[in-house]
Amino acid sequence: MIWTRSDLIKHPHVQFDEDVTIDPQALKGNTRINSVKSAHVSGSGYLEGTDRFYADIHIEGIMLCPDAITNKEIEVPFETDTQEYYSFEDGEDNDDSVRIVTDEVIDLLPAVTDAILLEVPLQATEATAEDYPSGDGWRVISEEEYEKSRKAEIDPRLAKLKEWKEN
Repeated sequence: MIWTRSDLIKHPHVQFDEDVTIDPQALKGNTRINSVKSAHVSGSGYLEGTDRFYADIHIEGIMLCPDAITNKEIEVPFETDTQEYYSFEDGEDNDDSVRIVTDEVIDLLPAVTDAILLEVPLQATEATAEDYPSGDGWRVISEEEYEKSRKAEIDPRLAKLKEWKEN
């Protein structure tokens, strides 16, 4: 998934379908993902003229994320599509979505890494209710249990109205 400008001029339409390895350093600083276990990238790209390259990319794989409840590492499958636009001419477009090619070589791996980072869930868990932590006088409850307790609870501001209506 690396092409030089001269390669693309000779063969303006490219197809790719391969497994890639995501560098753990690229994920550093993101606490919601530990690593990418596997990633498969497929798609196509084409050179328009001699200075613009467009790529349609499909990515699927498995990322390893910390469980939001137990903090154990769990596998989270992902699948995403992205479109990338590369320009060999700097200053041609002032759009942030355009990736400027500075050394005449297009490498799709940074775009793939960015797309995977956009797929990282805010929270992921495989924990059951028995796995939830608890302590002396407290415990973590599920959202469903919380909603149930809120429905049974009477708003203290309206408690006097209920007494008045019953009489």
